[in-house]
Amino acid sequence: MKHLYILIMSLIIPVILSGQMAFIDDPERGTLTIKDGDKNILTYCYGDQLKEGLDPKYTRSCYIHPLYSLEGKILTQVFPPDHLHHSGIFWTWPVVKTRGQETQTWHVHLSSLRQYFKRWIKREAEGNTFILSVENVWKLSEKEVVANEKLTLFIHPADNHGRTIDLEIILEAIGGPMELKGTSEGNKGYGGLCLRSSPLLTGASMTTDAGQLQEDTTNARFRWADLSTDELGISIFVSPDHPDFPTTWLIRNSYAGIINPSWPGLEHFVLHPGKPMCLCYRIYVHRGNVESGQVFKAYDNFLQASPFNKNNPKMK
Repeated sequence: MKHLYILIMSLIIPVILSGQMAFIDDPERGTLTIKDGDKNILTYCYGDQLKEGLDPKYTRSCYIHPLYSLEGKILTQVFPPDHLHHSGIFWTWPVVKTRGQETQTWHVHLSSLRQYFKRWIKREAEGNTFILSVENVWKLSEKEVVANEKLTLFIHPADNHGRTIDLEIILEAIGGPMELKGTSEGNKGYGGLCLRSSPLLTGASMTTDAGQLQEDTTNARFRWADLSTDELGISIFVSPDHPDFPTTWLIRNSYAGIINPSWPGLEHFVLHPGKPMCLCYRIYVHRGNVESGQVFKAYDNFLQASPFNKNNPKMK
């Protein structure tokens, strides 16, 4: 047992990148955790994950959980009893048409299609920013690759108000066209990047660039959305280069905190081989509410200094 313990611990690899930024790769669990000093920022789940006691059909991978507040509180939730397919911060679609089949990646337990980790592209710091880049594939019936997915995270150092994490998803169909669409159920249109919060944000205030929301909303167009308590909050900003900007949204604080810039919503979008689609967002984890967390200012900063901005020297 002692030798087994030593072997397992040797596989958990902490790597200091620059200053206080580090990552810890745990191949046994299929997780990679990004740290700033002794504080966890987020964990990327690249290996197969399944909650104990659940049917193996709920197995999934390629999502972010936990996401942590600046004080170390867990802000996301996976395998919640009310929606077992919700996975922290995830990017899946309720309608996918490929190879003549209609399937999906949203309800993984009902689907023959899901994401699988392929390889690391980058795990390193550039200046004060940590860059995590990974290649995933979408496999049909666990065999045929029908799409390639590249995820890149730009994780920036925190300031007194919050931390920004830029997220880029590049999708490309492989071997034939692939169609994506949000759900038609109730004309909600949800699908794409989604954040399922921990219970901390159930009942939180919902705010967008158009102002505060009084109730759950679907299919309304905004540039950003935020869930906040008086203590902490999370925003998602959509890049102006995003297709169909400003996107429609699903935003909820009723049974859970949920933020989903719903793309392509109720419309169909067809991906073609050799023509990748890029979807860019910023996640802003902040102290306090929208006002004290300076969310409006943070969005302005995103427009001026986003790594997705073609005028930004980092992107040249």
